[in-house]
Amino acid sequence: MRSFLLALALILPGAALAQSAPPSSAAPPPPVTTDNVPAACTVPDELRALQFALPRMATLIQEKQPVRILAIGSSSTAGIGASVPAHAYPPRLAAALRRLLPGADITVRNDGIGGEVASTTLARMKRAVVDWAPDVVLWQIGTNDALQGITAQAFTGILREGIDFVLEQGRDLVLINPQYFPRTPKEELYMTFVQSIERVAMEKRVPMMRRYAIMRYWQALPQPVLMLSEDGFHMNDLGYQCMAEVLAGGIARRVTRESQ
Repeated sequence: MRSFLLALALILPGAALAQSAPPSSAAPPPPVTTDNVPAACTVPDELRALQFALPRMATLIQEKQPVRILAIGSSSTAGIGASVPAHAYPPRLAAALRRLLPGADITVRNDGIGGEVASTTLARMKRAVVDWAPDVVLWQIGTNDALQGITAQAFTGILREGIDFVLEQGRDLVLINPQYFPRTPKEELYMTFVQSIERVAMEKRVPMMRRYAIMRYWQALPQPVLMLSEDGFHMNDLGYQCMAEVLAGGIARRVTRESQ
């Protein structure tokens, strides 16, 4: 464990310790099965864990009620780079959650549009939350803002506005931070956005999938498996499957723990 945290600190300074789940005297949750998951998708628990609660989803699962999940964001949500739309992460997430939470009635709606920045997605997200009334919102955010010259200050304001809106509507929210990809232009600026999302997630106490650190972990393995498509930026079929499996594992463990 110590060696892993030291390695992660080199990958993403401050992230490993800041996002680790706090110790608890409660009994550990039952193990979540990982049947049929490619070995390449494996990550340490410290990276998979979601730190903060998903109270609405946990209650619905405990009461055996349907759960509606809105996946919204840009090309990583839309599934650019996947061979077919069914291989994007949202449909794979739905299948993984049904496997990990047997008997759960789960619907995942894919509202990804490639190329969007956070301000554009926020407007769509507000409409979708009101019109479709999801129980959980998965907001993939930050990559295009970092690459298209949006200021970190403006981005952070949009991020806070979106979080406040979803929570005020009584919905659960999970943030998904930017992907890692080799040859990142202006890497220092890119990291500013990655770390801004982490700080705001901690401030607002909302769960966050640490996709950047997870993908850096995969890339740093002695024999890394290719997770990106031919453009070297978007994920491929395996990358989206692994993204879905890691996120599903974090969600399943979180709601199982809360429903005990």
